[in-house]
Amino acid sequence: MQIPKYAQTLIDSELRRLAKSSKYYVSSEKEVEICEALGYIGLSDPIVVDEDFKNNTVHSLTPAEHVWTRIALITAKKVLPLWEIACQETESYFTEQDWHYHKQDQLKEDRYLHKRNTLPIEKISVDDVPRKFVPSHILEMAETLLAGKIHDYSLIQHEANEWWGIYGRPEKMEREFCIKWAAQNALYAALGWQSYDTDPPIAFALYAFAGVFQGDGLHKDREAWLDENKQHEFWVWWLSEAIPQAYEEVS
Repeated sequence: MQIPKYAQTLIDSELRRLAKSSKYYVSSEKEVEICEALGYIGLSDPIVVDEDFKNNTVHSLTPAEHVWTRIALITAKKVLPLWEIACQETESYFTEQDWHYHKQDQLKEDRYLHKRNTLPIEKISVDDVPRKFVPSHILEMAETLLAGKIHDYSLIQHEANEWWGIYGRPEKMEREFCIKWAAQNALYAALGWQSYDTDPPIAFALYAFAGVFQGDGLHKDREAWLDENKQHEFWVWWLSEAIPQAYEEVS
């Protein structure tokens, strides 16, 4: 497949602006315009999603949806290597109780790895996935869906929905939160559950890659902004490498 002409025009225009200034970044409005030109349709049809649940199936992705899922996967994999660093950032705020839960979580690792070697991925509950493997597990769910290797679609839909409640709020774990949600966006795209409300589709990966998070309190006392150089680097990569790679993989 080839990148749609209008989308390529938008991409080329943004790349020229990025090349002219290291301070330039792609605005949220332009990001959404590019994503929609690439075939990102926004909210899923709830009737189609309900039918998937009822019939224990996942509806076939359109060519544009398939490409978008590949873009989402590539984007999430870009920030996956930051997971260990993200966890360390979060742990700087850990209480004694948090460290207790952390030790309990680590005890699940051997059992989890055994299940991954012996069970289809959809048969592993979100509660059985140790923190260390959260984003990689979600991305493997998405990859397995795209490969058509799911044995029980009702289970993969159930577990995908269960992931919604994990990392429900970002405070003091912002980078973890963003990496996890970038992965989950890819999983939902693989299921045909595309949706976004106020946040542009790439926002989680962007903040995972370029975000700076500070402040000891919660909610209004926490601050987040984007590192100018890292933000610029992300957009150049996403427009010039991630999108073309997705189209090559689908071809």
